[in-house]
Amino acid sequence: MSAIAILIITICILMIWLFAGGWVFLALGSAGVVGLILLGGPNMLTVIGPTTWGSVYNVNLSAVPLFIFMGELILQSGISDNLYNGASKWFGPLPGGLLHTNVASCALFAAVSGSSVATTATIGSVALPSLKSRGYERKLILGSIAASGTLGILIPPSINMIVYGAWVECSIGQLFAGGLIPGIIMALFFMVYITIRVKKNPDLAPKESSSWKERLIGFRDMSPILFVMVFIFTTIYTGIMTPTETAGVASFIVIILILVMRRFSWRLLHNSTLLALRITCMVLFIFIGAKILIFVLAFGGLPSKIPLLIANLGFSRLQVLFLLYSIYLILGCFMDGVSMIVLTMHFVVPILFAYNISLVWFGVALIILTEMGMLTPPMGMGLYVMLGLDRTITLGEVTKSIVPFLLIQAGVILLITFVPILVLFLPSKMTL
Repeated sequence: MSAIAILIITICILMIWLFAGGWVFLALGSAGVVGLILLGGPNMLTVIGPTTWGSVYNVNLSAVPLFIFMGELILQSGISDNLYNGASKWFGPLPGGLLHTNVASCALFAAVSGSSVATTATIGSVALPSLKSRGYERKLILGSIAASGTLGILIPPSINMIVYGAWVECSIGQLFAGGLIPGIIMALFFMVYITIRVKKNPDLAPKESSSWKERLIGFRDMSPILFVMVFIFTTIYTGIMTPTETAGVASFIVIILILVMRRFSWRLLHNSTLLALRITCMVLFIFIGAKILIFVLAFGGLPSKIPLLIANLGFSRLQVLFLLYSIYLILGCFMDGVSMIVLTMHFVVPILFAYNISLVWFGVALIILTEMGMLTPPMGMGLYVMLGLDRTITLGEVTKSIVPFLLIQAGVILLITFVPILVLFLPSKMTL
């Protein structure tokens, strides 16, 4: 059988699995196994062992379970509830009230969780009941929480950035630094949009107020998260610690904080460890499945042919970028961020090298595209998290609520495309 025919069969199996709603790692792995058998019979299956080992034997991946563990400790202990209550005292008095608190709390929680799903679920579970009872406009509630929750994979630390950096062998510390300014810009744009909407129609959000005494108490409530956030970014940015070392020490700091706040229990530790283990295993299984499939695709020469095809079409650097943006926006409708990264980067990296596109810069752009994918039906994870938080809302209602925020995210993509220094400035100043 020709290499082209094997490639077509393999890709068809993958697509059938994905559209049938099967587990992503099984879709990748089964397509790869069939491809191996078609390439050389059962004897070719011997490559699975070395491929599996090579997939997970990456020191950068050791940061994944540690950051997830830290985020789960914060979530399970209830420190995240304090964060929202504290932020509400500072951001509530702004035009838009607690809608700004949604954005700010998501941005702050993102700086210690590394997961958009965790950020959306955590802040949403606290914010939704409170805002609904106070009479905030329903669409702005849903849109602000769902969109701001995606900051979890842009503002460092980010699990998706760790996966991307490990896959393309790019500095994770530089990726973290590169995502900070775009993340802050996006959060500010969300808040500006909310302010404009409420200024035009004050009925969308009631006025909130808080005294300076309440704000000082609110700062005290936010201080554990702020301390951990500053520690993580400072140690990575200055090069004092690697991301893995930072994740380990930060997890220990969070345990100490929980002990001091008298919230520690062995059940909390057990649940946090178990959840971190489950999520890490999911990520690693996706890694393994993708590596097996890519071995088959690479055997057929597909990765090397794509850059040549694009070069022959005479595309400019800007045209290539917008082509990649389009591809990822479409994939985002059907796949999660980690799956998109491990499935496509083997083919995209040669294109980036051919057009002299920075791996750090593109990594940040890819994370923003992944954020947008989390908000697009039919399989946007952020939408389904919102549906799980409130059974009275519909998929159509949530989708309509996030449209303005999607446009803002698209605007940030355009901004960093034409002003790349917004991403590259902090990484260029790193001592590491």
